[in-house]
Amino acid sequence: MHILNLATKEITKNIDEINLKENYHFIICNPWELKFFKNTLNLSNEAYKDCLSFDEKVRVNIYDEYIFFTLSNFQITQEDVILEEINIFLSNKYILIVLRKRNDIYKEVKQLMRENFYHKSNLTLSLFIIYSNIIRIIISNQFENLDKVEEMILELEDDIINEIDNNISAKISRIRGICRSCVKNTRPLTYIMDSLLKEGMEFFSDENPSASYLEKEYQKLIQGLDLSVDKLYSFALSTRELADKLLDIYSSKVSEKTNKLITKLTIFTGTAVPISIITGIYGMNFKYMPELTYKYGYSITIFIIILIIIISFIIFKRKNYL
Repeated sequence: MHILNLATKEITKNIDEINLKENYHFIICNPWELKFFKNTLNLSNEAYKDCLSFDEKVRVNIYDEYIFFTLSNFQITQEDVILEEINIFLSNKYILIVLRKRNDIYKEVKQLMRENFYHKSNLTLSLFIIYSNIIRIIISNQFENLDKVEEMILELEDDIINEIDNNISAKISRIRGICRSCVKNTRPLTYIMDSLLKEGMEFFSDENPSASYLEKEYQKLIQGLDLSVDKLYSFALSTRELADKLLDIYSSKVSEKTNKLITKLTIFTGTAVPISIITGIYGMNFKYMPELTYKYGYSITIFIIILIIIISFIIFKRKNYL
């Protein structure tokens, strides 16, 4: 775990050295370390148990002392989509983010502790800014993963155009599944932003002189995040549309290949028909056929057949059928 005291800018891993009730803190921990904060921060059993398990459900719960929400971050590999749960507790005294170290955004969130953008005059606002930056890191990470998906789609599109193999259909199905999963896990971010904007005013009390100022700053931060989430969701939808178009391209290439085969069969048939007519005529069992007794009849017939093949080849070649 890592705990930053916003007032002193000191980072510690020892929970016994801090006073979570009096000072303002930015905390990063994994699900198993959350037990050290449960009683001190009065975390609900429901939220605590949710952090210990992964069920792919998005939650936004507004409590008296904090907002708790959970979302699924996704990482793209060459084979599949890896889903990772991120849990965040936001209070006017602390922000606590729960995630595993193997998560790709862990290092970026940890690096956030060393940046100097905090407001010394209003540490609650600093917590909101930290929260905003954490969400931006998540959004940026998902943008990067959607870029990977887009590159995979474009590479597969080139493979389809250049050559069709037996694995193309399976690859298209896999990439479409990845895109559907990305859209599915991006959409809840819009719900989270709406909930935080509409219901996240629980921290602001009329008795607090700075409540109005904090409320306005909070709204600015959430509205900015809301725009970023809308762009992210639009990007996810566009990648899904690109993946769906792969089917059209694939069908077009299969049809093109089939048409070429039919064209070749048609050319063969067009060349073979006159030859079949000739052989059919001379296959008749009539007694009196003048060419049957002609000395050069066989040679002339073979010559005519070869001439038909050559003429057909020249005609089809000029018509770009071959």
